[in-house]
Amino acid sequence: MHKLLLIIKREFLTKVRSKAYLVLIFLSPLLMLGMFAAIFYFASKEEKAKDNQITLLTITTPEINQDIYKQHPAIYIEKGSAVSFKQAIQLVDDTSYNGLIYANPALKIMEIYGDKNIPFLSLKSILEKHKRNYLLHQNKIDEAVITQLSNMTPVKITHKKESENEIKKWVKGTVAVGAGYLVMMFVIIYGNSVMRSIIEEKNSRVIEIMICTVKPFQLLLGKIIGNALAGLLQFFIWGFLLLIGLFLIESSFPSTGGEAEKIAQIFTVIWDINYVQIGISFAFFFLSGYLLYSSFYASVGAAVNSETDTQQFVHPILLPLMFAVYIGIVTVVNGNPNGSTATLFSFIPFTSPIVMLMRIPYGVPTWQIILSLALLLVSFITTVYLASRIYRIGILSYGNKPKIKQLIKWMFQKQ
Repeated sequence: MHKLLLIIKREFLTKVRSKAYLVLIFLSPLLMLGMFAAIFYFASKEEKAKDNQITLLTITTPEINQDIYKQHPAIYIEKGSAVSFKQAIQLVDDTSYNGLIYANPALKIMEIYGDKNIPFLSLKSILEKHKRNYLLHQNKIDEAVITQLSNMTPVKITHKKESENEIKKWVKGTVAVGAGYLVMMFVIIYGNSVMRSIIEEKNSRVIEIMICTVKPFQLLLGKIIGNALAGLLQFFIWGFLLLIGLFLIESSFPSTGGEAEKIAQIFTVIWDINYVQIGISFAFFFLSGYLLYSSFYASVGAAVNSETDTQQFVHPILLPLMFAVYIGIVTVVNGNPNGSTATLFSFIPFTSPIVMLMRIPYGVPTWQIILSLALLLVSFITTVYLASRIYRIGILSYGNKPKIKQLIKWMFQKQ
């Protein structure tokens, strides 16, 4: 146990004292903030460009269209065919229309649907005028008309705006996708770090001296855990910097203005998220996922003589990670976080570190989290055991380029 702790300490200190590690800790958040700032900047420019041109789909009479154009010549009016109101709303939602005017005074249908750019009150007065004129014309201004006018159903307006639920979904989706990508990225970065370290020690023949004093299994496990702790330290520093950044961003926004209410809602949702649960879950699932995959990276590093020989073995390791991210986006963020597909992939060890983390911001039963971690732990123990059997033979093999078939043979070769 003492030897294992020494190996872990050596790997951890070697990693955190390197210049590349320090640059990655402090420069990467700045680069990410710059990237997001650029995205928001260009998105806001695109939004302003959209706001300058309002497009209405109208399914109504030519007279109403003419009045709308007279009062609002800047609005582009596109006449639609006679479809149901529900179909017309779906058409507006699926395209770039800002809104819909659906009006037929004869059938007593008068409705407006659209986003915040639509001049609702002005359009409402136009429709009410045509409704009133139609009734007066049809009834020739008698007593019944007065009754009809007094009891006339007002025009219904449905705002197409971003609700609180949509903001929650957007914020939680951002947290989920960010967590999934971070796990994938750091498993690849630190897994490759373990693999390169083993290749360097193998080529310098240092490994031959080290295995004289420690068992290959201890050496493998020490390298994996040491790098994992360096990764966790980096995550906690990033989390702390992120929280400070969010506080500064929130305090820099004005308390009044057109977008102030929306920004306030976004930050309300951000602070309502249970970051303690997410942080603890992130630590456990990152560690479990990293330990699972890094054992494969370590066995690859032991089996080859140079990094150029690793490609045929690394690609099969990357595929489940990439698959987990995209299946998480489809089934969790854009689908049902507690659906059968998302739940299934949050239990499969090769995808669960990412998919389960994506589900947690939406709320996951505790028993599912515990079961997922238990399955990951069993898988990790199994893979480390199998990887160590490759490792003990591969670290002393030179000059040949083993195939996948040979690696499988090494797993089951008797000691």
